[in-house]
Amino acid sequence: MNFLPKLPAILLGTVVTIAIPQLAVGLSPTEVNGIAQQITVRIDGANTGSGVIVDKQGNTYTVVTNWHVVEQSGTYTVQTSDGKRYQVNSSQIKRLGGVDLAVLQFSSEINYRQAELGNSERLSEGATVFVAGWAEPDRINPERGYKFLTGNLSGRVAKPKNGYGLVYTNVAKPGMSGGPVLNDEGLLVGINGATIPDGRTGDNDYFGIPIDTYIKLASVPRRNPPSTNPSPPVRTATALRSTTTTPAPTPRSQGNTPRRINNSVAYYSRSSFSLAKTLTGHSQPVVAIAISPNSQTLASGSGDRTIKIWNLATGEEIRTLSGHAREVNSVAISPNGQTLVSGSGDSTIKVWNLSTGAEIRTLKGHSESVDCVVISPDGQTLASGSRDGAIIIWNLSTGKQIRTLKGHSKWVIFVAFSPDGRTLTSSSHEKNIKIWNLTTGREIRTLTENPDLFALVTTVATSPDGRTLAVSGLGDSDNSDDTIEIWNLGTGKKIHTLSGHSKEVNSVGFSPDGQTLASGSSDKTIKIWNLATGKQIRTLKGHSADSVAFSPDGQTLASGGYDKRIEIWRVEGR
Repeated sequence: MNFLPKLPAILLGTVVTIAIPQLAVGLSPTEVNGIAQQITVRIDGANTGSGVIVDKQGNTYTVVTNWHVVEQSGTYTVQTSDGKRYQVNSSQIKRLGGVDLAVLQFSSEINYRQAELGNSERLSEGATVFVAGWAEPDRINPERGYKFLTGNLSGRVAKPKNGYGLVYTNVAKPGMSGGPVLNDEGLLVGINGATIPDGRTGDNDYFGIPIDTYIKLASVPRRNPPSTNPSPPVRTATALRSTTTTPAPTPRSQGNTPRRINNSVAYYSRSSFSLAKTLTGHSQPVVAIAISPNSQTLASGSGDRTIKIWNLATGEEIRTLSGHAREVNSVAISPNGQTLVSGSGDSTIKVWNLSTGAEIRTLKGHSESVDCVVISPDGQTLASGSRDGAIIIWNLSTGKQIRTLKGHSKWVIFVAFSPDGRTLTSSSHEKNIKIWNLTTGREIRTLTENPDLFALVTTVATSPDGRTLAVSGLGDSDNSDDTIEIWNLGTGKKIHTLSGHSKEVNSVGFSPDGQTLASGSSDKTIKIWNLATGKQIRTLKGHSADSVAFSPDGQTLASGGYDKRIEIWRVEGR
């Protein structure tokens, strides 16, 4: 069983739902277990886990499992329900779409049952679900053993990371990753695979990937397998329950600092933005963007593991930078416009020559996904935040570590230098925003005591002058994620609460003059706010923006989205 903080922050596009006219319901748990035992396989090798037989072509069977179960090189053994073992080499295993799914195949003349694919979109909270798999040994069981667990769907994730969109109460054990999630009809509705502790309650939440995600990525029809499968009893359902969604935290990228023109920041009409261009080219959601100091170049990071460099004026793609083994979570451009830095789910940071696209070096020091990177105002220092809870300060020229800041207990989603480069602001998913002295490496203060602060912080930005903080997240009741709070970092007091979005806020970014805030939301709008009054100025309608950034000249706003697009908004008349 994998823990969700170790998984990349990968998002999927909209899943196509295929209507099914009838639902089969009401099998007993014993009957569902009989199906689970036949379709569940045990996987051993460089890593261990479980899998599900989902298809057969001739004598070749297809098994779906989690990518984290089989990502290490080597030979794996697939054990079927009859105890037979089949060897599979890692070179024959295929990852699906950058999410935590993989498929492998083995050949046999024996007739094994294949899972019947259900419709995960029709699951609603409270529905009974079953999780099966081969658990690791523990103090009571000295050997791996098959487990069949009963529970209920407790939630759905609106912005799933790495595909994990189902939340349930089944207490899955290590070794069960990749096993089936079945509904009470015995249909496969998900793939089990992640656990995350809830810091507010101390309990664990258990996550699976909806089977609709597999159907889309593998381009398979939702159909029943061949009639060689035993047919369970079927009864007709008379009604469907509606579903609701709950949001998932999403890592955010650092905003830009203003470019000075004749020693003053360029101003603009903040209510006059209109859509100028839409940039396409990424094959997965765009979760990080940065704009060069001269406002001519845009860098975008995506779940497809690449960084694309764009001409901001023409919208033309200049080049694609490849090298990360997992999704790119954050990008930053140096103040002189010559260097690009990227943080990835592969736990590394890469330093690039922005002009040539050449990789300069790879920085290794974090043990988990790097979710945020930022370069100091003088261009000499780099700060990185990771899901390992650490912040590392680097010498950007040499790639050497200067120091590690430790104090966060959950993954770090945001880091920002003060304008003088002497202090650093950081935030994690806990109710915790910290200010650090970079000379000593000591914590100066923590914004945690105020009960008005979100219980779970999900997106943060600081103003160019370093005095104001914008933050959004989840309240204790998980219903406050459509608002944004504005805080005075000097006093630690809240200035405004910005309300207007109808769904969770995914990203926030300050204008170069610090007077305006842009916010991107899953309600498919970007809102522009006057920070002096806390009033909404304008709503831009387009896509679910996972990242927003103003250009340093203040004439352009860029947004990267869950729909894999980048939208360029310009001051009208430009």
